[in-house]
Amino acid sequence: MNYFYSAGIRGASLLSFMLTFILIIIVSPKKLYWLWVPLCLLVVVGLITIEYYFPASVRVSYVDDKALFVDIAFTYGTGIIVSFFSLFYLKEAYNKEKKSSDQKAIELAQLNDEKLKLFSIISHDLQAPLSSLHSYIRLVANERLTADERKQVERGLANALHGTQEMLSNMLVWSQSQLRGLHVDLLPNNISEILTPVIDIQKIYAAQKGISLETHLDHSLRALVDRDMLQLIVRNLINNAIKFTLPGGRICVSVDKNGANCKIVVADNGIGMSKDQQAELFSLKTRSTYGTNNERGIGLGLFLCKEYTLAQNGSISFDSEPGKGTKFSLLLPSVT
Repeated sequence: MNYFYSAGIRGASLLSFMLTFILIIIVSPKKLYWLWVPLCLLVVVGLITIEYYFPASVRVSYVDDKALFVDIAFTYGTGIIVSFFSLFYLKEAYNKEKKSSDQKAIELAQLNDEKLKLFSIISHDLQAPLSSLHSYIRLVANERLTADERKQVERGLANALHGTQEMLSNMLVWSQSQLRGLHVDLLPNNISEILTPVIDIQKIYAAQKGISLETHLDHSLRALVDRDMLQLIVRNLINNAIKFTLPGGRICVSVDKNGANCKIVVADNGIGMSKDQQAELFSLKTRSTYGTNNERGIGLGLFLCKEYTLAQNGSISFDSEPGKGTKFSLLLPSVT
């Protein structure tokens, strides 16, 4: 109607059609471009064709040239303003996406560096226990060790291989989640039944180091958890407590009700952590760590604890003070 009542092709309507086309392309989903582009072209071509064959259908509403110039200038000015804000919006959206993409690329590069560092640390840390085991076998084969020397070396090898086994177990779990994605099987489970086998095994390692491992479990508590994930979390937390607790120390594992949650606590009176260590505790900034008996680790276990806790709709926190020990608290949704 504006086209026919505003001088048709001699007026400013074609500028309005061009502006409308720009706005449609900006707001329309990409999958509808096939509809809007031909439609806009057909409308304009159709109006021009009608005017060409039926010139009387177009009403010349301008009383003089001044009115024509005012209409065209106003339409052009409006088009410039709207086009500016439209293109400004597009540019801002592009810059935002570009910034997000650049940030993801940086994070991906950092993650890749951490993975390379992780493999480097593992290959290095595997050499020591394997070299020690190889040397021990050679000495035994040549009968160069006394019975007391053999027992002493065997205890050291047992500790070294236990730490290596834990490291490789965490590495295997993490690599599988990276390759296959994180699969969570949440089911109502009795918490004490899940944790008891893990605690019994860890008691053996704690006793070998002269550490007391105590438990206070509410055997009636049930929670919506993934059995394997929860066992991995608690195993890593207890193993970490053993690693950083001195001989003669004490570790306590408790399970009780906390509102609508099941609360699992692993507390020790070990060496604790500094502020710098606490700041990077759950990150994938891999590095070699050493316990009170020189037990090796790479810091992957606690990263898995955080990741698997969140996957089960839970939360994990800690409280640590150098020289006084560390307490990890795990909250998981309980069920009746």
